[in-house]
Amino acid sequence: MGRLLVLGPERIERELGRIRGQDEADRAWRRRVAIVIVRCATWYFGGLFLIGMSWHVTSYDVARVLYVLGMLAAATGHVFTVLTFWLREI
Repeated sequence: MGRLLVLGPERIERELGRIRGQDEADRAWRRRVAIVIVRCATWYFGGLFLIGMSWHVTSYDVARVLYVLGMLAAATGHVFTVLTFWLREI
């Protein structure tokens, strides 16, 4: 029967340190992704708010501007947010 592998205390500490470092890196990554998700949701709901406001103003010109800005924000704001995040991470 073969002997079992016995790890020394310094090797165990090295491995635990590596695992802690990986956990901290994963936590930082999840935090950055969560911030991007919140920013994307802000763009989307901000666009919906502008579209909703365009229904409630009485000036036709202001309503058109609000509607177009709302559509742009809701449709493209999250795309630019994700692209800038991705380019920063490369």
